[in-house]
Amino acid sequence: MDILFREQSIIYLAEKRYDGLRQEQTGEITVQETLPELGRVVDCFGTVLVQSRTADNGSVTVTGGIQAGVLYVPEESEQIERLELWIPFTVTKKIPTQPDAVVHYWGWLRSIDARFVNKRKLLIRADLASELTILTPTTLELQQLEECPRGLICKSETYPMRLPLCAAEREVQIADEVLMPEDMQGIDRLLKAQCWVELGDRRVMGDRAIFQGELKIRVLGLTEEGELAAWSGGLPFSQYADLDRSMEEDAALVIRPILNHLEIDTDGQPDSRRLLVNVSFTAQMVLWGEIPVTLVQDAYSLDSDFHPEWQICELNPCLDTLETDLTQALELPADAVRVLDWTVFPDRETTGVEEARGSLGINVLYYDPDRKIQNKLLRRELYLERQADPSADWRWNLIPGEIKQQGSQLTVSVNTPQRFCQTRAMRNLSGGILTPKPIKSGPSLIVRRASGELWDLARDNGSTVRAIQTANELEQAVLTEERLLLIPVGRGVMSMEEVSE
Repeated sequence: MDILFREQSIIYLAEKRYDGLRQEQTGEITVQETLPELGRVVDCFGTVLVQSRTADNGSVTVTGGIQAGVLYVPEESEQIERLELWIPFTVTKKIPTQPDAVVHYWGWLRSIDARFVNKRKLLIRADLASELTILTPTTLELQQLEECPRGLICKSETYPMRLPLCAAEREVQIADEVLMPEDMQGIDRLLKAQCWVELGDRRVMGDRAIFQGELKIRVLGLTEEGELAAWSGGLPFSQYADLDRSMEEDAALVIRPILNHLEIDTDGQPDSRRLLVNVSFTAQMVLWGEIPVTLVQDAYSLDSDFHPEWQICELNPCLDTLETDLTQALELPADAVRVLDWTVFPDRETTGVEEARGSLGINVLYYDPDRKIQNKLLRRELYLERQADPSADWRWNLIPGEIKQQGSQLTVSVNTPQRFCQTRAMRNLSGGILTPKPIKSGPSLIVRRASGELWDLARDNGSTVRAIQTANELEQAVLTEERLLLIPVGRGVMSMEEVSE
């Protein structure tokens, strides 16, 4: 007798992440003739901007550049000067991909510094860290029993699989004016501008992903009197993206923004408090949802020869997600009289079985007691303890947040979103043939001393879990301690199954 099946299609995105990609990018800056010669570099900074992401010809390629800047003072002056440089980069990974694969990228600077070539030339070295995530549309065809034939005993389980189901992107353009507060000195010349995206509320409504946040801005400039002045603020935004499938409202929306363009300056007026902002970023989105997957993982027959066929199903579901907020305090240099500005360099270093390690570098710009501009790199090691199965794949990120000066310390809030996934290879009944055979005469009950799962006991003795439970007045399907059991077999188990029905 043939067994009838129907197909269930599990449509999801197979995810593969590649991190630990690091490369050094270099470039040279030549000081213009209109500027004084180099004396002392006091700050070096940069922003990673992404231009393209492609997957073809067996490789994934990301192109972009580091918008770098250097602040220096001449040999016999404390008048600060600014230099700019664009350092292009290409990140390539040899990965066989499908034409419809989605490429998500995340890049950041682990460090950046400037070294003298001569009095009119600097070598800029940037340590670029990258993370690539490839999302491939995948369909898993599962065979599902239409109806379990009489005499076939099946062990089926339904697993709630949390998988990436949908990817989307939204290009966000923010072109606006920002007014600095009246009680702040105006900026005559902008020296440095830093920008990042801080996400807030996010939710799913049918075939739309809706998210809000703030474009955070920090600038450093010179006043008309030649004093350094810093200001931090932000521009709120609210956006949505269309999805290629309707999602449940409880779907988890994960967003990774990447900057594409950064242009911030004053309006050109003396003592200006008006900033002109032109920034664009791409919100890379992945939506995780739960799919119930029912598998027949074991089967046997009481009255037939059963020849099963099995398929192996392999999925990598999310087991758990966590977000840990850490607050770190770093001691300022002893000679720091007034802190002017800072640049953050996060680094995700290693992930072990029990803990993950990272570090946080902060380059601080400050005045010393002699009113000279100085800089120093502060560094703090970070540790995370694993809070899930040691065999699970632990994926985490390190996202610096608000920085405040409190006395002689800088306090930094660090968000560490974590996700635990585990590849599961499970078998599922996909076919088979039942050949009826006569039930041999013999005892209808046997006695066994046993413990563990009743399923294994029933299968090995030609019985059923329900028959064993009925004969022994049991409710549980697993025995934690060994005991003596009556096990219906042969005609005895068939009659007991009929009574139970």
